[in-house]
Amino acid sequence: MSTYDTAEQFNQSSSDEDFLTGVEYQDTSTLKPFTLLLFVLMIGAGFFLVDHSFNASTYFRKVHALETEANRTADRIEAVNLVTTPMRLLLGGLGVWCLLNAPRNNLRWGGMILFSFLLYACYLGLSVTWSVNPRFTIQKLIVFFMMSIASFGLARWLSLQDLAKIFSLVCLCYLFGGLVIEIFLGNFRPHMPDYRFVGTAHPNSLAAYGTVCCLAAPVFTKRGSSVSYLTIAMVVVGIMVLLATKSRTTLAGLVFAVLATRMVTFKPNNRIFGVTILLLLFVGVGIFLSVARNSTWNSMGGAMAMGRTEDVGSLTGRLPLWEELGTSIQKRPILGHGYLAYWEKDRIEHLYDLLGWEVPHGHNMYIDLLIDGGIIGLSLFLFYLLMSLIVSFRRYLKHRDIGVAFVFGMLLFALVHGTGESLFKLPTFLLFIIVTTTLRLGALPRGRIVKATDDFVTEPEGQT
Repeated sequence: MSTYDTAEQFNQSSSDEDFLTGVEYQDTSTLKPFTLLLFVLMIGAGFFLVDHSFNASTYFRKVHALETEANRTADRIEAVNLVTTPMRLLLGGLGVWCLLNAPRNNLRWGGMILFSFLLYACYLGLSVTWSVNPRFTIQKLIVFFMMSIASFGLARWLSLQDLAKIFSLVCLCYLFGGLVIEIFLGNFRPHMPDYRFVGTAHPNSLAAYGTVCCLAAPVFTKRGSSVSYLTIAMVVVGIMVLLATKSRTTLAGLVFAVLATRMVTFKPNNRIFGVTILLLLFVGVGIFLSVARNSTWNSMGGAMAMGRTEDVGSLTGRLPLWEELGTSIQKRPILGHGYLAYWEKDRIEHLYDLLGWEVPHGHNMYIDLLIDGGIIGLSLFLFYLLMSLIVSFRRYLKHRDIGVAFVFGMLLFALVHGTGESLFKLPTFLLFIIVTTTLRLGALPRGRIVKATDDFVTEPEGQT
């Protein structure tokens, strides 16, 4: 039962400022351990069968060693998977069950977050009418809407702290499960210079899972207590995964999200001081690089590339891809090609022949949004993210809610991560995290919080 379960005694505050001043605001964890683990099992199993593969590490090792010319993305892009399709339907069914069985509460299903998300979702639905591949768009829209139903159901039932715990534990299971499978298949070779941790998914996906563990780690420490061992362990595991996957964009996104989240808690004057220090740091780095010798540049380049020195000048092949995608964007700049309609089998095979590597998406969230929905689609999705960011910033600034901090950090991470990857735009587990947590955030009550138990209702301390 949620902290915001309420009885008829709930009174609406006459003013937002009255509510935002001095009121305990914690969308706290209320799930019992068994129930929490049950959600972890259901969600984890569902998305594992959708987004993961037991043979992922073997496949990527062969691709890197040029031992295979198979284009797995092109081969399976139009196939109907007899495993993933039922699992997506089951995830949607879980959402419906949660919606129908959630306890009474005073959640407010309105506001700019819900409005902006529904606006974007409706636009995606309308894209069928101008899609270059309507059948494929309809298939992917079904996937997106099944995921959205599951997000609504979980947001209706679970608190932000419960969601942060569940999502981070699911990521932890993926990481350790991937490690076990890599060892079993003989692909765990960290001593090799070109090794990247793959597990059961792409290294960039695992790196994002590691980031989720780091950002959610504080929810495993009780408020007012010293840092728990589980919190420390989550951070250590997350950082180790980032280093093992050698994902540079993900590392940059995590650093930015952590710094920004911490800076929000500073007093206004200290916040200005922090921004000034960061600007001076960037200026100092720029001056240093401008006078550095070539040998220093080469050494720093190798360090920044995290040992991945192939095609550094082209951002690991991304720049030629973005140039090619830019040509397609110019042909349909306003409405785009329709939701995921661009990524059909023939197109993926063409890009493979042109660029020499398997291209499952645009490797840039903003470019992919332009391809799908044009300028309108990009604007609507960014409007949804920015509305969520503003709401999470205001609530976190005033109440220091750990669950809200997780949402705030994830949104910042997604915006930075999107400059080099498209995972937060695709209907995968990462977008599921964003949608579920932001919907819950947008539904939190804006009046005085009335805590309820099974037998009685109590006001927060200090409130009458």
